[in-house]
Amino acid sequence: MLFTLKSKQDLELTIDKVIRKRGRDKKIQFTVRLDPKRYEMRTVKGEKGFFDKNEKIFIPEAVFRILMDEMTVQPIQSAESRIDDLYSYILESQIRVKRALSQGLRFETSIVPSEQYLEEHMNATLNIVVLYVDIADSTRMSMTLPADKLALLIKIFVQEMSFLVSGYRGYVLKYAGDSVIACFPAEKDFEEMCDNAVNCARSMMKVVEHAINPALKENGYPELKVKIGIDVGKNKIVLLGDNVDLLGYTMSIAGKMVEMARPGQILIGKWVYEKLKKPFKALFSKVKLSRAWNYRDSREGKLYTIYSMDA
Repeated sequence: MLFTLKSKQDLELTIDKVIRKRGRDKKIQFTVRLDPKRYEMRTVKGEKGFFDKNEKIFIPEAVFRILMDEMTVQPIQSAESRIDDLYSYILESQIRVKRALSQGLRFETSIVPSEQYLEEHMNATLNIVVLYVDIADSTRMSMTLPADKLALLIKIFVQEMSFLVSGYRGYVLKYAGDSVIACFPAEKDFEEMCDNAVNCARSMMKVVEHAINPALKENGYPELKVKIGIDVGKNKIVLLGDNVDLLGYTMSIAGKMVEMARPGQILIGKWVYEKLKKPFKALFSKVKLSRAWNYRDSREGKLYTIYSMDA
């Protein structure tokens, strides 16, 4: 994608992008004009970008690039999603992360695992999209970071991922160390919730890359790489001890997918893939399964097909 600044004074940005449609490359061009009352061009430590006068924050050009990418490739975002502007969300996330690194983090009680929905459907068997997001190579970080810094980093990651889950109409099921496990009930809007879960995963990758990691790097922390697994199917809502949980084949497969995913990779199951809108299926490639993968399709009995997308 070609990204050029037409005028430094009026902050008019011209974007040229090549997209593939029906097997052919097509060039598109559009223009975005930033408000000069709010933004001004700056170069900080050799990196070009824009200074947001309202938020008092420097925004690298790469963040604007990803905004343009999202405008032309995505919207998977549903009309009912509460995150309508990923660019603005990235800025808000970066501000939260920087504040947490400098002042500490008080975990938001509004995004703790929500049991209300599950309790209302206790013992029911429902179609649910399950999403696992996990920090890759966290063992190495635990060996190089003091315990307090590692704990703060994980809390920041967990909170930011939880905000995204909520924004895409999902529920945080539980936290497992440095992983967040989320569920997206799909009883009424099956295709919609598959879209939301995949869109949430893509936004997670963007927020880690453009909000969390720049703030971590600036404060001497190692950058994060995450991996994500998503599947959909029937799950039973049960009470395990004092906690509400899900039981089902979907939970197992989603967990195994995130284990085999590479850093920066999203893996989805066949039944999620088939529910996605056509433009977004093109973002995923069929995974060549290794001999270690022996999970069967619960509906057809064949080896369960997996699709991948790299960040």
